[in-house]
Amino acid sequence: MKKDKYLRARGGTAKIIDVSCARCGAYLFTYQKDGPGWLKRCYLNRILGPEKWEGLQYSSTTTKDLKNIVCSCGQLIGTPILYNKDSRLAFHLERGNFKRKNNKKVK
Repeated sequence: MKKDKYLRARGGTAKIIDVSCARCGAYLFTYQKDGPGWLKRCYLNRILGPEKWEGLQYSSTTTKDLKNIVCSCGQLIGTPILYNKDSRLAFHLERGNFKRKNNKKVK
């Protein structure tokens, strides 16, 4: 669990979420969602596993370094963006193309 200024700015609550493909149900990655609301984007520094996705926060510095998140069935899940409000790299998730499953809630 990552506890930093972003978590505190969003009320201090977080959820651990498994993200999977809506078409075939294949597991993609685990994500720490801070605060309430929809899952619209996934910041690289909040992806918790597997290593393929977790390591992107250390190896990527621009959106050109990143590729789209595409499931093995060909479904487009997300596209890389630079979120302007806080200049963090993230994936903008395509609504309806992914499913989320809550693991646990942490305060």
